[in-house]
Amino acid sequence: MASPPPPPPKSPTPFSSIPRRHFTPASRAEPVSPRSSTGSLPQATELSTAPPSPSPDAAPTGETRMIIALDYGTTFTGIAYLSIASGRKENDLELLADDIRVIQSFKKTESQKVPSEISYSPSPKGCEQWGYDIDDNSRVLKWTKLDLEETKNRTTELRTLAETLYGLRTLNLSEDEVIKNNIPRHLAKEPEDIVKDYLDHIAEKTHDAISNEVGRLVLAKFPIDMVVTHPAQWSDRALNSTYRAVRAAFNHDLFPKIRDIAFVSEPEACAHYTLREAWRKDHLRFRRNDCFIVVDAGGGTVDLASYKVVNMDYDTRQISLEQVGRPIGDKCGATEIDKAFDRFVEERLGPEDWDKLTDADAQDHATGGHSIVKPKLRTLHDRFEPIKHQYDGKDQKLAWPVQLPRGVGTVDKEEMGILNGAIKITADDLKGMFNYSVSRTLVLIGQAAAQIEIGQRLKVKKIFLSGGFARNQYLYDRVNQFGLTRRIEVERGDDCWIAVAKGAIIKSLGVYTEKPALVKSCPRHYGIKVRTQFASYKHQQGDAEVDVEGIQWATDQIRWFILKGDALFPNKPIVATYDCHWSMKATEFPSPQNKRSSHLPLSSTEVYRDVVFVASSRDEAPTRFASISTAQDQVVTLRCDLTKVPPNKTGEFTNKQVGKYLKFWVKVEIHVSDKVEVKITSGDKTLASKELPLGSL
Repeated sequence: MASPPPPPPKSPTPFSSIPRRHFTPASRAEPVSPRSSTGSLPQATELSTAPPSPSPDAAPTGETRMIIALDYGTTFTGIAYLSIASGRKENDLELLADDIRVIQSFKKTESQKVPSEISYSPSPKGCEQWGYDIDDNSRVLKWTKLDLEETKNRTTELRTLAETLYGLRTLNLSEDEVIKNNIPRHLAKEPEDIVKDYLDHIAEKTHDAISNEVGRLVLAKFPIDMVVTHPAQWSDRALNSTYRAVRAAFNHDLFPKIRDIAFVSEPEACAHYTLREAWRKDHLRFRRNDCFIVVDAGGGTVDLASYKVVNMDYDTRQISLEQVGRPIGDKCGATEIDKAFDRFVEERLGPEDWDKLTDADAQDHATGGHSIVKPKLRTLHDRFEPIKHQYDGKDQKLAWPVQLPRGVGTVDKEEMGILNGAIKITADDLKGMFNYSVSRTLVLIGQAAAQIEIGQRLKVKKIFLSGGFARNQYLYDRVNQFGLTRRIEVERGDDCWIAVAKGAIIKSLGVYTEKPALVKSCPRHYGIKVRTQFASYKHQQGDAEVDVEGIQWATDQIRWFILKGDALFPNKPIVATYDCHWSMKATEFPSPQNKRSSHLPLSSTEVYRDVVFVASSRDEAPTRFASISTAQDQVVTLRCDLTKVPPNKTGEFTNKQVGKYLKFWVKVEIHVSDKVEVKITSGDKTLASKELPLGSL
């Protein structure tokens, strides 16, 4: 049986906490060309922004359907949708683009976007506790999207575990707290859970808004496809978490006809919308080999994509483009200004008043390390928000007083800018808060320009600035100044805040460009039988076993590496690896020295160990091998010859009671794409392998 080296305590498996719902995507009527899951454009893509001349490509769609675009952002979320009637020509882009609708009616406000915030605190006022409708005295979870990308090392995992255990130990579960519903449910939630809970609200709002605008029967009768946007630099883990959360929230209960999901990078979606708007205004003065950069400056990330004009046809108003390099980006959006503001306030107030402002307690420690904003700090952020938006960097003599929450800053500290219960922010202070976000954005633009000018030896003609952060005048002026020094025009779209959601729909139509490839759901769980360190709170006593090194194991457990419902991207298999080892007495291993004294037959030259591979189609996969059912699960045994293990992958240790033992280190590799392959390797040697079909048993 495969046994891992004793591992450190770990936080819960990243993808284990979302309900295991299975959705099998149906195929589109039209063919889809595969593309990389990185969100990059194909080598040649054509765009159009006006009704082109009739061509054979202008064929009816053949079905009535709807496209929903979800732009789940770090600070705000936008939802757009488009209904396409049967017989409508999909390359009548100008007309179709006019039909794209943006959901704007949210509780308490009309807005093109809604804050990506949720609270699990009870609401005496009966607030919905998400978006704009969160009660004043609530703990608010924000910027959770960034936690999907968090890379954990051993130190952060141990710190998270310690904080969680401390929070659980000090958790107040008194009858009074239960009656008040004041139980911090986020304690047991991973970032993916928080995203799913938030998107549950988004999905319900989308359902209600579309039902009110086009009729409830439309959602029940016609197919619905989704396109989901993501940052340019987004890991497979973050994409998978996003996909699982979207699938769980936009489910068949709300949308009976939902079928396909595709991903599009945010700068790519932004590029499609921005270009069409520029051409609509007759601002697209490009020639062959001209290049441009699209900058999507959002709340959490700033993402860039660069393109070269391959061909322009002004008669038919078609443009053929080629992407230059790969999309780039960084976490330098407007949230970094908020974080800089927090550091500024903490420094000015001092530790005592800062603790009053943050009001930290054990119930704020969450397993995912979420950003939790307490009521007083949230109030201060709300008062700082208009100052942040209005800052243009021009009048260096201005200063803005921000009223502190009650009970904070009661003692005047004029030298620290605290007077009469308010904290003064100067223009220089604001410039310092903006410094990282703006400077890093300029660096990214410089890097994108270098890819074009040095890598391709071409000229950057224009920078299109879009996204919520792009509405800030100071950022725009700094980017414009950057462009002036290099004779590059800078243009900012009028509708830059919602450009990504609208552009995602335009991209998904596939008019003069390849459609984004569909993401499929993994139909089964895949893992192996292992033994893990025994823990009485989760293992049965009958599974306990102590090895020769004195370590207590739980035997016959199943470790799942790839889960049902995980995202399968085109041309990019999911790969999971697991390092483990086998141990055996040195005298039992066939060698010239021990063959004469061993009980093994002299003709024996091989010693085998087995890896038991398991696939399960259940929604909730079993954790014990004894629970395996032949009706829903599949078991494959891979036999490995230990004599083929390279010498540098073996070791030995001596136990005083039983003598010398050998260790053999191997790696289990599981590849899932349109098929499943499990392989056992040791160094450069393959000990065993097996291929299985992807689908059901």
